[in-house]
Amino acid sequence: FVILIFMIFFSHGCAGLQKTPVGKTYFDLDTDGTVLDSHTRCDGDALLVKEFFINPAFDSHAFVYRVGTNEYTTDYYNEFVTYPARIITERIQESLCKSSLFKLTPTHLKQQVSYRLSGKITRLYADVRDPAHPRATIEIRMILEKKRAARFEILSSRTWLAKEPVLSRSPSHLVAGWNAGLAKIIHDFIREIQTIDP
Repeated sequence: FVILIFMIFFSHGCAGLQKTPVGKTYFDLDTDGTVLDSHTRCDGDALLVKEFFINPAFDSHAFVYRVGTNEYTTDYYNEFVTYPARIITERIQESLCKSSLFKLTPTHLKQQVSYRLSGKITRLYADVRDPAHPRATIEIRMILEKKRAARFEILSSRTWLAKEPVLSRSPSHLVAGWNAGLAKIIHDFIREIQTIDP
């Protein structure tokens, strides 16, 4: 009887010490608040966008924080809805389509392509080395090629960097910073290619 009471007490005590599981929160990137759907008209030259590569250090759903010169940590509880390389590639495609400079071309119609865009995300992290001044950092190298005769020639090859100050290291503030940084990179990229002699 005494053993039974002890076991009941112990089991309840252990249950009381268990922590409530903390759920994950998922975030998307959005550069301008508009959605590209099947009714969106994309004018311009045929463009093929290859899915961007990403530095392996940032190839994760989880948010990455830079905490030292060469020290990074990941956030298990706050993640992108899918791999960031895919999200960023899609947002760049959408923005180029809505710019009316290009119309997107599926891979299976690559014979009809006039332009080709590829790239690599070289940085994507929250810089929290200075806790009082966190920044959302994103860096992308983009290569735009134009088809001339039977081969492609490089029109633009450049690395674009944005370091956006954010109010805090909270996930919502960081996502807002990455959104702003990505929007600036896309804007500057479009402005540059508009000045290139085709």
